[in-house]
Amino acid sequence: MTTSLEPASPAHRLYLTQLAHYLRHSRQILTAWDHYSDRHSDPETFQPHDEDAYGRRQQKRDADTLSAFGRVYYHADELVDVAERQLAGLSPTDRTRRYAWQVRELREATQRLYAVYDDWLAVDAALPDSARPGTRAYEEPLAESYAEAWPHLDQWAIHGQVIFAVNALAQRQATAAATALPATAPVHGAAATPSRVRR
Repeated sequence: MTTSLEPASPAHRLYLTQLAHYLRHSRQILTAWDHYSDRHSDPETFQPHDEDAYGRRQQKRDADTLSAFGRVYYHADELVDVAERQLAGLSPTDRTRRYAWQVRELREATQRLYAVYDDWLAVDAALPDSARPGTRAYEEPLAESYAEAWPHLDQWAIHGQVIFAVNALAQRQATAAATALPATAPVHGAAATPSRVRR
């Protein structure tokens, strides 16, 4: 995708802030889910004690995670695009190659999220008029859509930090390059002003 988003621009900084909020919030959601799962599952078989209650709590996890990702969703592809362009300007190392793999994972997760949303729009359009928010006919397919989206949201939670790591490397390289530029030679006083003639 071609994007006009430029690194370190106000829009880029805003999108990074939104991503930071998602990473923090998603960790909180996952921690709460792990705590619930541990308390409400058999420690040996990992089967839930109450499948219905467990399923409802899982749906809440999925919905909460998607809600947290909300603002990032609209610019996720642009963040990935900027990171890919920044990586292209960095010297290849083991670290940047690892970062490139993580960015590719984010690219794939983003594409899959967009595909899930398109699928939901098609499902929603096919629902009868009686299937409104709050009805079972609406909420069940919506929950299925959230469940399909969750693994890709989780990929952003796992790998999203690489967007900041790549940006930091690119900024350091740009700063170092600017510092290394030769300074303009100073104009010597003797050349700038005529010497005083001794009397």
